[in-house]
Amino acid sequence: MFHRIMRFAPVLMALSILAGCATLQDSEKAVYYDAAFNDRNRAPAAFAPQLVSAGDGTTTVLDPFYMRTQADYHFSMGEAYSLDGNHSKAVEAFKMTLLYDQESPTVNIRLATEYFKTAQFTEALSHAEEAIRKDPKNIEGRLLLGGLYLSLKLFPKAIAQYEYILKIQPNNIEAPVYLGAAYTEIKAYEKAVRFFESLVKNDEYSTPYLAYYYIGRVRSEQKGELNYKAAMKAYQKSLDLKPDFLDAVVAISSMYLQKKQEEKALAVYKKFQKDHGPNMKVAEILAQMYIEREQYDLAYEQYQLLEGSSEDVLNIKLKMALILIERKDFKTAAVKLEDILRDAPESDKIRFYLAAVYEETKDYDKSISQFKKIPASSQFYGEAVVHSAYMMKSKGRLNEAIEMIETALKERKDQAQLYAMYASLMDERGEYKKAHLMLTDAIEKFPENTQLRFYYGTLSDRLGNKDNVISEMKKVLELDPKHVQAMNYLAFTWAESNSNLKEAEMMARKALELDPKDGYILDTLGWILYKQGRFNESVQVLEAAFKQQSTVSVIAEHLGDAYYKHQMVEKAKKMYQKAATLETDAKKAETIKEKITAIERQQIPIDMRMPASAQQQ
Repeated sequence: MFHRIMRFAPVLMALSILAGCATLQDSEKAVYYDAAFNDRNRAPAAFAPQLVSAGDGTTTVLDPFYMRTQADYHFSMGEAYSLDGNHSKAVEAFKMTLLYDQESPTVNIRLATEYFKTAQFTEALSHAEEAIRKDPKNIEGRLLLGGLYLSLKLFPKAIAQYEYILKIQPNNIEAPVYLGAAYTEIKAYEKAVRFFESLVKNDEYSTPYLAYYYIGRVRSEQKGELNYKAAMKAYQKSLDLKPDFLDAVVAISSMYLQKKQEEKALAVYKKFQKDHGPNMKVAEILAQMYIEREQYDLAYEQYQLLEGSSEDVLNIKLKMALILIERKDFKTAAVKLEDILRDAPESDKIRFYLAAVYEETKDYDKSISQFKKIPASSQFYGEAVVHSAYMMKSKGRLNEAIEMIETALKERKDQAQLYAMYASLMDERGEYKKAHLMLTDAIEKFPENTQLRFYYGTLSDRLGNKDNVISEMKKVLELDPKHVQAMNYLAFTWAESNSNLKEAEMMARKALELDPKDGYILDTLGWILYKQGRFNESVQVLEAAFKQQSTVSVIAEHLGDAYYKHQMVEKAKKMYQKAATLETDAKKAETIKEKITAIERQQIPIDMRMPASAQQQ
């Protein structure tokens, strides 16, 4: 709303005007001075009250001097407490002041101010209204009361206070600002604009650029092209009067963005940065705009400006590091992240990014070292362990990887990815039953985790339970209809059993739509076509699969089978030779070589094989 987006909020301005103010009462009341600037508020606590004649010769009263000094003392204490931020004690001190000076509007105003700071709005209103009752022409009191009404959205009451101020002080430069804000809140836009325009004509108003800015804010809340143009005109006038006024720059740029004129918005910020920069807020805005446009070099330049002066320097450095990662400048990104880590060694987030960068550069030892330092309590722990285990496996340290996962599972049983990685590692070691048993428990804990169910299905395949494979893959697809791996596995499983071939083909084609360059899916589709006797189509698809995955033995073997069925014998022999070379399992390699021998004898058995994707699990 308008009063929240003005350069300063009415209530806070009113409060700042009133803080520590001095008001001269009549001769029998206390005189309050600003204790921060003089020492005339003195009242020794040991002062004993004296009784004096009231003047009628029959009664006595407390000495007025004593009453005044006690009031001064408590008022000074209230100011001191307020400056220290101890508002509850400040309230008590000002309440004590009222005991000695019950007719002072100044004390009520100070109490209202302190109550407002502690969000005790009922008490704040009560004292502000009491101050006005005591002194109806007290400008500061009415500004405060109006500000309180504004903050509570009591706009008619706020308007009444500010209009009263203008009646007794027509040239007041504060009331029109608040009246403009209040009328904007109730959508009386023309009245709001008139009050802001009156400020421009007021010789005592020293910041007319603000008035034009407020007019722009009012017009920008209204719909229609005419109001859009009026808002832009007002903002530009504000900027003409004060070229370094950032709020007007932001407003103009925002208007351009509303019209989808991003280039114009960007140009406004760039010009401001060139003429009046470097400005840190503009640098941050420009950096974000450049990132959205994927102009990372330009974004990085703006963050370099922020790096030397921003209060949140670690966050700026992190954004710079992420840009470097996006640009694949991993070496520089690592240096930047190491720099951040020296200042924030407890940040597991930064450590995770650093470890990931080392992993990208294949500096696995450094990566694992950083991942290991991430504590089990961290939200990054599960991923850190999985990445570490994967790197260990890739370096031939399979047993160490398994030990790491087992230890992690003792620490965090709530991390589904740990169970999935463990199943993958046990599968790698050939301990299918152990992995299958562990996943049975894991699925009970995470029944809707698709990856766990997918692994569970593949392990069922390893154990020869085809019915369980099909049921689990179907469950995966119920949870995630776009799970490409499950589609591919289920389609191939049907093809291998020569069942549901039409449905298998539809599923493989659907998977291919989601991932058209996946060689394993192409292999599955080609093999389904082969099973249907559509050898010409099969060759075309399997050739595409081999082009995408030319180092996978089973894809080469499938293509060899299709070549042979299509009576392309020499090509079949060459592809079988390729498949045998790629195969790491000696028994499987021997079976492929037997196909070459069979070709030479003019007969060839076509073995049923696992899907190519399954052999990569």
